[in-house]
This record gives sequence, structure tokens and C-alpha cells, in this order.
Amino acid sequence: MRWIIWRRQSCYRYQLTVIDILVDYIRFRCETLTARQPPTAPSVLLHECNRIVANLFAIFDGSVEPVTLTLLRTPPEPRYTMLLYPVFEAILTDRSVRRCGGTVGTIPSYVRMLLCFKRWRSLAIGRTDKAVIDAQAGHFLPARCPTILTASDVPLLRLLPSVPAAQRVNETRYLMANDLFSLDRCVAQFFRHHRRMSPVAADERQLSGIAPRPATTMANRLVSE
Repeated sequence: MRWIIWRRQSCYRYQLTVIDILVDYIRFRCETLTARQPPTAPSVLLHECNRIVANLFAIFDGSVEPVTLTLLRTPPEPRYTMLLYPVFEAILTDRSVRRCGGTVGTIPSYVRMLLCFKRWRSLAIGRTDKAVIDAQAGHFLPARCPTILTASDVPLLRLLPSVPAAQRVNETRYLMANDLFSLDRCVAQFFRHHRRMSPVAADERQLSGIAPRPATTMANRLVSE
């Protein structure tokens, strides 16, 4: 049991470390490309975008959750927009991600993906681009936030603002189209909750409830014999 828990904790910590490394890598590439004079050509930006996206999916073996967590962890500096915008677009419209749209049936996955689309939308400048992103989110996410399944869902649900009764049928569309909360603060709170409810935290709580196994001594063995 303890070995299984240790293995799961190690995998989770490794994933968090890889996410942080990839965020630094993306930030470095953004800084490098924005510092160039004359400005980077669109073809170079497209090549760099494709390379980042391919690396993310390859490193995480196509798993959508760590890929999108990496997106959310990347700082949305305005000067990074010319590279970050196509990266968000490529990932959130990727076929493998779209296939997972039907699995957004829990509050953690719904909030994570909603924040990803909101972050992508924050990088858009024109109304047309924002409308396209809203439509993409509408196709990907359910019309309403999923129901609460566990007690740990409640803090995540509270991250989202309340929706007027008349708008609850199209809750996702309403949350996308209106800036009702601080996105940076909400993302930070999401990651704090994500770490609190991680397998590491859950396993530590489980281990604390396991009584230590008494050491076998020579006297005990003699008595048992």
C-alpha cells in the first residue's frame, strides 16, 4: 500500500515539475521571439507554435489535462500574445482535445477548460476573434456547469460567479461573454485548490490514518514460537 502511494505521489510531483519546466520554456521562447528586430515573421511564429504544441502533446503522451494545465500556468504577458494566441488556438481546437469535450462532465474539468477558453479570449483583441472563441467554447463545453459530485467540488464551484436565473440554461455562454471575475485571481485559486485536492494530499491524509506497523523483535518471535 505504501509503495503504491509513494509511486503515485512521485508521478504527480514529476508531472508538476515538468509543467513548471515547460512554462519556463514557453516563456523563454516568447521572450526570444518578441525581442527580435525586425519583428518575427508570421511563418517563424507558426513554426514555433507548432513545435511547442507538438512537444506538449508528446511529453504528456496526449493527455489533455496536463497540457491544459500548462496553458493556464503560462503567464499571459501582453507582449507574448503573438505566440501564445496561436498556441492556445492550436491546442483548444486540436482533434484530441475536441474528442475529450464529451468527458467534461465534472466540475474540476469544466472549470479548468472554461478558464482555458477565458484565458484564450483574454488574448484576443477584436470582437470577431472573441466571438469565434465563445463559439468554440460553446461547442466544447456543456451548456451548464456539471452538478456537484463530491464535497471537493464546492470550492471550485465557488470560484465561478453566480449566474442570473434567466441565463442558467446557457450558463457557459454567459460566463464566456461577460467579464464577471478576475481571471488571474481565479486561475491562482484554481491551482491552489488543485494542489490541495491532488493525489499527494489525499494520500498523505490516508497515510496519517494508517497505524504504524509494530516492529518485530526477537522477544515477540520467541513468544509466538
